[in-house]
Amino acid sequence: MCILKKQSDTHSAKSVIHLSQDILSEHTEQTRRSDLRIAIVSDAIAGRNGVGTFYLDLLAQILPHVGAAQLFSPSDIPDRTLERFALPLPGDKTQRLAWPKKSTLYNQLDALDPSIIVIPSLGMFSYFAFRYAQIKAIPFVVVNHTDFDQLLSIYWPNWLSRPFQNILSIINRRLCEKAVGIGVLNDTAEQKAKQNGARSVQIMATPLDKDFLTHPIQPIDGAINRAIFVGRLAPEKGINELLHAVHSLSAVHFTVIGDGPLRDKVQTAANAYRNLSYLGWLPRKRVREEIDAAHVLLLPSIYETFGTVALEALARERFVIASEGCGISKWPSLASGIFTISRETSLTSVLSDICRQSFEERDRHARKSWQAVREFNGKAITDWLDFFYKSILPRTSN
Repeated sequence: MCILKKQSDTHSAKSVIHLSQDILSEHTEQTRRSDLRIAIVSDAIAGRNGVGTFYLDLLAQILPHVGAAQLFSPSDIPDRTLERFALPLPGDKTQRLAWPKKSTLYNQLDALDPSIIVIPSLGMFSYFAFRYAQIKAIPFVVVNHTDFDQLLSIYWPNWLSRPFQNILSIINRRLCEKAVGIGVLNDTAEQKAKQNGARSVQIMATPLDKDFLTHPIQPIDGAINRAIFVGRLAPEKGINELLHAVHSLSAVHFTVIGDGPLRDKVQTAANAYRNLSYLGWLPRKRVREEIDAAHVLLLPSIYETFGTVALEALARERFVIASEGCGISKWPSLASGIFTISRETSLTSVLSDICRQSFEERDRHARKSWQAVREFNGKAITDWLDFFYKSILPRTSN
């Protein structure tokens, strides 16, 4: 038996009490997190594009840590029980903007009984999610994945894009003002959200599909002569620059995976050049296999909020070439090992330079990013769980 008499003993006892309180507080927080019920309501087709795959990856990673989490969105094959009708996306008929059946969506949300709602897009699914959150007094957060000003200015002339930019700006401002939190993927988006009146803005890391982390890695051996592009075949993705590289670097074999408005242009080029293969749209497992078969991933986009496919390639220990406009280039731990296309260079020149470098030189540069990926993914999961949990605190404390 221990009797606390001395001052030092008393101090030790207080330390133990404080430690116990810290452990209890941490346990309580973990318990509350395990009670979280998260509804993600998105207008992006599940698994079809960057946003559509982002939340499938996130759900897989956070599900073991929360009470429930579910994605409500259009599916690749339209679900007529949920979708009333759909329109092709302006400038890209391979994607659609779906109008959900409100009663069906609300019934599905009722069944989940969410404690927080996540809105990652602007469309009718998102609008009905916003209305549902207001009716039920459920806190909601907005995650900004797309710079609509950039997209509209690429696809439409100024006289047409300007009115739509103004409309979207008003909608986005209203969402930012009403949301309990805003998640963004880079510091530029953070500034915009604050300008739109957001109360709380947090820069979020991007999660990875577990297959990219756990499947055995095949090391690159020898020369760099196999390049791959994975993404939407659209003007803002740098397709013209990609095809110029195909034309200029005949010793490199290029593989293109994806779909979009420039599909016919890519297919025509594949018919004309022996060093270009076009595989169309592929499921994630096949994408991982093709990345493993390549040496370097190309991301020459004019703008990317982040660029998840580059993170996936780094996880597979592949070299990555990305433009300055890609959000991943703004994360120091990842950017240090990425080969960047600057305003003074081009995809062709950067790829040509890499091919001429020694194996040791390339490996030394890229390994910094390869080693950072797992830590980055762990940070992503922690950040998202904290973001969701802290967003409901005002509600749970009342």
